[in-house]
Amino acid sequence: MNLKKLVLLKILIISIIFFSAFAFKNDSYFIELSIEIDGNGASTYIDSSDILNDCPLLLEYYQSEEKIDINTKLLEDSISGIDYIYNAEVYLQDNDLNILIEQNNPFLRFGDLYYLNKEGEKMLATNMNSSDVLFFSGDIDDGQVNEVCELSNYIYQDYFMNSLIKGVHYDKETGYVFYPRLFDIEIVFGDASQIENKFSKIKTFYKDISKSLMIINQEGELQIEKINVNYRDQIICQKIIKAH
Repeated sequence: MNLKKLVLLKILIISIIFFSAFAFKNDSYFIELSIEIDGNGASTYIDSSDILNDCPLLLEYYQSEEKIDINTKLLEDSISGIDYIYNAEVYLQDNDLNILIEQNNPFLRFGDLYYLNKEGEKMLATNMNSSDVLFFSGDIDDGQVNEVCELSNYIYQDYFMNSLIKGVHYDKETGYVFYPRLFDIEIVFGDASQIENKFSKIKTFYKDISKSLMIINQEGELQIEKINVNYRDQIICQKIIKAH
């Protein structure tokens, strides 16, 4: 076989391979769209229409009247980037586009604008995801996020403390200060060490409230404005100073 025929044979083989690959390429498209939402342990606050409206790529696929190639990885990344989505899985099966969604749930309120999820990741606080969770404020920097989440977890897991504490403020000099639902007092907690021991002191204080006139007088008036459980084996109470 001469050189010219050999070159022509190679071109023919390459052409056959190319056109065969083109002819047998399967278009990825969908006829039905299925979106399944998992509340991730909480009640769901989102629905399929929210995801369609907030993911332009999915909306483009959904509104297309023609067969359109679906890049499932790109779509998955696009959906996962939505603030209220914790995780997304996208796959095609029998020309159905299936989307499995794990909802991103607020774990605690972080200032006025954000929630944190359990991993300490920020998510915008909106009317959509409004939740009754612990509220943290003060001089909290990014390096304290894990500590704040750990402290919150301790509070959530303790039935009494979870029922009692509504908000936590952090000050660099004082440490954490709890604001309870019961009585208008401040609970100076200090740093995040000896958490269970400090919880025990707080419970002791509330257990003794009804027994001590130093805490509530005979008229039912609260005599204490602040307690401090940051010291070993003692609870320091600060009395209310009444103006004369």
